[in-house]
Amino acid sequence: MLIGDDLRAWIGDLQRQHSSRLRAAAVTSRWENGPYHQRFMSAMWAVRSQSAPAVAEAIRLLFADDEWVDSLLHALAAEMREDPFFEPPFRHINSDIHSGLLVYEDDLVSIAAGVSPVATIAARKTGSRGRTSIAFSGQLSVLKFVKAGGARLAFWRSAPITDAFTANEAGRCEGAGVRDIVDGDILTVDGRSETFVIAQARANLVILQATVKPGRAPLSVEYDSVSREYIGCTAANDSASRIQMITTLLRKLDCAAAFPAIAGFLDHPNFFVRWHVMRELLGLDAAASMPHLKRMAAADPHPETRRTARVVLDRLQAAPFAARKAA
Repeated sequence: MLIGDDLRAWIGDLQRQHSSRLRAAAVTSRWENGPYHQRFMSAMWAVRSQSAPAVAEAIRLLFADDEWVDSLLHALAAEMREDPFFEPPFRHINSDIHSGLLVYEDDLVSIAAGVSPVATIAARKTGSRGRTSIAFSGQLSVLKFVKAGGARLAFWRSAPITDAFTANEAGRCEGAGVRDIVDGDILTVDGRSETFVIAQARANLVILQATVKPGRAPLSVEYDSVSREYIGCTAANDSASRIQMITTLLRKLDCAAAFPAIAGFLDHPNFFVRWHVMRELLGLDAAASMPHLKRMAAADPHPETRRTARVVLDRLQAAPFAARKAA
C-alpha cells in the first residue's frame, strides 16, 4: 500500500489516531516514572541552590552512564515499528547540522539526545556558502559524544559575554586549538567565552547535550569566521525574544491602549530588551515616550543604552527648532 493511502486511511480513522496518542502518552509515562528520568530529577534537586558549575558537574556524573540512550531509542523504535504514525512525545531540537529530542528539562537544565549526520556536516563544509559565523551561545553546556564519528573539533574563545556586554568591546574571537574526539568523551563548554565547530568527521555523531540555565549570559554572540570580527548578537533566552516580538507586533497594530503594558518592560534586566521596548514606544506614541526616553538617557545602567537614548533624545528635541527655523 502506498504511504499516502495509509496516511489517508489513518486520518479518516479516529480510533487509530486515538491509539497513536495513547502510545505516545504511555511512552511519556514510562519515561517520566522510569529510573533514568527519576535519577535526573534527584541529581538536579541535590544542586538546586548551587552554581552553574555545580549543575554542570552533576550532569557530567549523570552522563557517565549512557545506557538510558539505547533504552529510550529502542523503546521509540519499537513503537514506530508497531505504528508508523507514532510521534515521539518529546520536543524536537533542530539546527543546520543537528537533530534531536529534548528528553529532560527543568529550571536548571535541559538535556537533549541527537544526531549530527556526517553528510550534513560535509555539505556544510564544502558548500558554496561564503563566510560563516562562529557562535557563542552564552550558556554553559555539557556534551557527551556517545558516538564520536571520528570527529575533530576546532575550539574558539572570545571576551566573556556579561550583562555589561558592548559591541565596542567585543573585540575578535581567536582560535583555541583542535581536539580529536573519541566515543565516550565528555566536554564542558562555557558558551559565555568558549565554543567549538566540527572541523571534520568520518561518521554520524550521536551526542548528548545538557544546557545549564543558571548563570547564562543575556546574549548569544557571533563572530565572522574569516576576519574573526564581531558580527552581532541575539537574545539568549525565549522570554526576551517573545517580549521583543510581542511589543513589535503591538506597535505595528498601532495598539495605543497597550502603551502602559509595553512601558512596563523598560525595567527588564536585559539592556537590549529595554532599548527595543523604547524604540517600539517611540513608534507608538513619541510624545508620551519622552519622559521614559529622558530617564533612560540619564540613568539606564548600560552605557550603550544610555548613549543611544541620549542621541535619539537630542535629535527629537532639536527637530522642532529645525522646523521653526526652516519656516
